[in-house]
Amino acid sequence: MVELRAGDLVPEEFVVQHNGVRCMEQRGDGACVALDPVTQLCTLYETRPQTCREFNRGEDLCRRILGMAFVAAS
Repeated sequence: MVELRAGDLVPEEFVVQHNGVRCMEQRGDGACVALDPVTQLCTLYETRPQTCREFNRGEDLCRRILGMAFVAAS
């Protein structure tokens, strides 16, 4: 779940509210709606939320999340 912060500019159709907090919407498999299911690349990369900018690609959490996305896509 990606919590949006002040200054994050994402299309409103990608935004949902969870307990009063604006977040990026997720697909049924838990993947972010901005993640292209074929390429596994962020479609908002240049303007991605600050939370995503701080997320360290390749760390354990990242590998677990991507692994789940690949299994769900199979």
